[in-house]
Amino acid sequence: MRHSLHRELSPAEESPGLIILGAFVGLFTGAGALLFHYLIALLHNLFFQGHWSFYYNEHLPSVPAPWGPWLILVPVLGALLVTILVQRVAAEVEGAGVSQVMDAVHTDGGRMRPIVALLRPVATALTLGSGGSAGREGPAMQFGAAIGAFMGHLLPMSDKRRIHLVGCGVGAGIAAVFNAPLGGWFFAMEVIVPDWRPWTVLSTLVATISATWITELGLGNFHLLAYVSTKTISGSLTLPVFALLGIMTGLASFLFIQMLTWTGQISKQYFPNPYLRHMSGMLLVGLMLYGLFLFTGHYYLIGGSYFAISEILTGQLHLVGFLILLLILKGIATSLTIGTGGSGGIFSPSLFIGAAIGAGAGYLADALLGWHGSVPLFAMCGMAGMVGATTGALISAPVMVVELTNNYHILLPAMVTALTAFALRRVFLEQSIYTYPLFKKGLDIPENHYVVQEKLHMDDASGKP
Repeated sequence: MRHSLHRELSPAEESPGLIILGAFVGLFTGAGALLFHYLIALLHNLFFQGHWSFYYNEHLPSVPAPWGPWLILVPVLGALLVTILVQRVAAEVEGAGVSQVMDAVHTDGGRMRPIVALLRPVATALTLGSGGSAGREGPAMQFGAAIGAFMGHLLPMSDKRRIHLVGCGVGAGIAAVFNAPLGGWFFAMEVIVPDWRPWTVLSTLVATISATWITELGLGNFHLLAYVSTKTISGSLTLPVFALLGIMTGLASFLFIQMLTWTGQISKQYFPNPYLRHMSGMLLVGLMLYGLFLFTGHYYLIGGSYFAISEILTGQLHLVGFLILLLILKGIATSLTIGTGGSGGIFSPSLFIGAAIGAGAGYLADALLGWHGSVPLFAMCGMAGMVGATTGALISAPVMVVELTNNYHILLPAMVTALTAFALRRVFLEQSIYTYPLFKKGLDIPENHYVVQEKLHMDDASGKP
């Protein structure tokens, strides 16, 4: 146990002080999320349009690039730049980001290098702006955590308090990019912060509210996904049907985790050179982007695919065969983007895959049960099931989907879907997509999470921080 765990708390670490620190973490993380948003927009326009602009609305289809077949090489260029950052400056900016935060929390008292707060947004913006298939929420959580860790470095404090601030940064990061303060708070408390006592809960909630307030000042009170009025379904079959949807998304989450892991292992085996590995993976992503554009006129796989998710929710993507093709391509493209060395999150790709599965199930329920107009409901519940099972965020996944879509009445079927999906994934694989890479390195997060909780309570009982 580190020496800092055995000294008296400083004034900044007293309970009211922790709330003030949480607010500062949230404010700085929210400001960082705003800069992150505009950086992604700038790089997307430079890579795909060749002009300087900070406007990019992911709800709308991307303007066709003027490069013709040369578009295939755009993700390759982004891969080269990202690999340079990873190999020469900061290895921590590779991957989804949350695993690195959990590693810091459970092995180093929440310590993180401050440079991560600066370079993670740059690396992820390069990946997403050049056409990579990944989300922005995992990296936002990591740079928020790095801000919390840096504040813990500036002020003398125990490892326990530093971990609390890292958790504040994680919650603030996802709350800021998704405009989901409640979901961000639940996610931080579920996945990162090993302490549910009042002052920790309050400080994390203050951080997510502060971060959301900053992004709303800059971007307005937005909902990341299109609002669609959903039909309320009642009857004895309602919840069992959503449990079946949970089985489908639970199985899909297991396959997604395995695909991402397998891609990383195989690519390292056959392409030991990190530059060649990531550039080859993104060449395949470029081929998929160009192929989809030729046949559909859209780049459905770029970034978190929010445009495609909105198309699913509004019923404009309604061909079940095409939905199945898209979810398979999204899984492959995301595995290639992140597994070969890119920088981006898996939360948004999981939302897309879950929405496609749920919509397909909704069309089936419409045909078999006569549940007309239920497709958006199934798509939203599929999102909750896929995210909950993949990330291990059982509670926060349905709450997040409710906030993203502004449909609060879907909470019960979304919770049933997420619960069933989570349980089924646990049957096949105990680790989430965040803890599985750490488990393979020898760090058992579920056991250590309990140990950290036990240690903190023992410290409090003995009067030590």
